Amino acid sequence: MTSSSELPSFGTPALRLLLIDDEPEILRSVGALLRKMGHDVKTAGNGQEGLEAYDRDGADIILSDVRMPGLDGLGVLRALRERGEDVEFIFITGIGDLQTAVAALREGAFDFFTKPVRLAELAASLERTRRYQEMKRAKKRADARLQLEGSGAPDLIGDSGPMLEVLALVERVAATDHTTVLICGESGTGKELVARAVHEQSPRVESPFISLNCTAVPDSLFESELFGHEKGAFTDASERKIGMFELSGGGTLFLDEIADMSLPSQAKILRVLEERRLRRVGGVHEIAVDVRLVAATNRDLQQMQDEGLFRQDLFYRLNVFTITLPPLRERGDDILRLADYFLDNFARDFRKNVTRISDETRAMLRGYAFPGNVRELRNLLERAVILCDSDTLTPAQFGDILHAPAAADALVSADDLASIETATIRQALDRCGGRQADAARLLGIGVDALRYRLKKFGLR
Repeated sequence: MTSSSELPSFGTPALRLLLIDDEPEILRSVGALLRKMGHDVKTAGNGQEGLEAYDRDGADIILSDVRMPGLDGLGVLRALRERGEDVEFIFITGIGDLQTAVAALREGAFDFFTKPVRLAELAASLERTRRYQEMKRAKKRADARLQLEGSGAPDLIGDSGPMLEVLALVERVAATDHTTVLICGESGTGKELVARAVHEQSPRVESPFISLNCTAVPDSLFESELFGHEKGAFTDASERKIGMFELSGGGTLFLDEIADMSLPSQAKILRVLEERRLRRVGGVHEIAVDVRLVAATNRDLQQMQDEGLFRQDLFYRLNVFTITLPPLRERGDDILRLADYFLDNFARDFRKNVTRISDETRAMLRGYAFPGNVRELRNLLERAVILCDSDTLTPAQFGDILHAPAAADALVSADDLASIETATIRQALDRCGGRQADAARLLGIGVDALRYRLKKFGLR
C-alpha cells in the first residue's frame, strides 16, 4: 500500500465515496488515505451495511470488495442496479477472484483492482470514473436543452420594473443549490419559464429538469408518479416505474399548481422535503434523493392554509424563497416586446411574410387587460398571423377581442377583475357553443383550469 507521504495528486475534485470491505484494516487504511486526498468517505463492513449506508448517505462512487460474508460486492451491484440507482462501482478483489471481477464489469462495474491496492492506480481510476460521470451529466444537459429548445418556450422577455425584480430574484436563488422556491402568479404569467430559468442558471443545470402538473394527476396515481413503484406493487404494476423525484435526481423538480394536491399527498411531499429520502410504492428500501423543488400556484396558499385546505407545515416548507410574477397588464411595454417576439416566431413557423404590427394594433394590445396573461397574448398572435394576408397585423385579425376594457380600468378592484374574467369566459363559451375544450383553447388555458374557474365563479 502506498504510504500517506506519497499521496498522488491528480487534481480530482472531492467525491462522495462508499468503501465496503469486511477487513477492518482495509477500511481503516484505504479510508484514511482517501480522506487525506480530500474525499468524503463512508465505510461499511459488509454488503448489507453497504446498502444501508448508500440509502442513508448516497455516494458518487462505491469501492467494494468482491468476496464478503452474506451479501457480496456483486450482490450490492445487482441490488442497486435493480433499484435503478445510477452509481459507479470500483471493485477490489483477491487474485483468485478475477473471474468474478470480470463478470462484474459485464454487469456495469467501472473498474477493478487486485489486492494489495496501489493507491496511485486507485486515484487514477477515481479520476477516470469522475470524468466518465461528467460526460454522462453533459449528455443529460444536452438532452434537456434539446427538449427545451423543441418545446418552443420563449425566454423571460421584458425589462419593465416588475420583470427586472423577478429576474434579480431568479439570479439570487439560482446561485444556491437546495433552496426550495415557490412561484406565485396568475395563470399564464410564465411560472414554468421562471422555474426553468432557476434551473438553467443554477449549479444543477447539467442534471434533469422534470415538470409535473399536479392538476393533471389523479390522487390515486399521485404517489406512483412522484415516488415510483415496484413491479407487483398493485394490480397494474407490471414493471418497475421510476418516479419524478428519482428522474430529476441531481436536478430540479417543478410541481405546477401545487395547491391542487390533496392533503394526504401534501403530507408525503413534506416528508421527502424534510428527510431527502423516499420509498417507492411497494418498495422496502428508502432511497436518498438530491433534488431542488420548485413549486408554483395561482392560488392564495395562505388563505387555503387558514381554511384548512393546505397544510401549514408544507406551506412554511415551500415558502422559503417566493417569487411573485406580475400579471401582463402590469408590465407596460413588455406587452409589445412579447408581441414582436411571438410575431417573429409564428411568421417563421408558418412561412408567412408578416413583419410588423400596425400602430393602431399596438395601441390596442397595450391597452388590453389580458386576463389570460402571456399565454393569451401568444394565442392571439398565433391566430392573427394565420389570418393575416399582408405583411402587417391590423385590428382586423383580432376581431373584437381587443375591445375589452382597458388595463387601467381593469385594475380598479379585485371585484372588477373577477367580473372581467367571468365576462371573458362567458364570451369564449358562447363563441364555442358551450364546448369547454374549444373555449379553453381560445382562452389559452387548460380544460381543468377552465373548469376550476367555472366552479369558482358559479358558471354553468
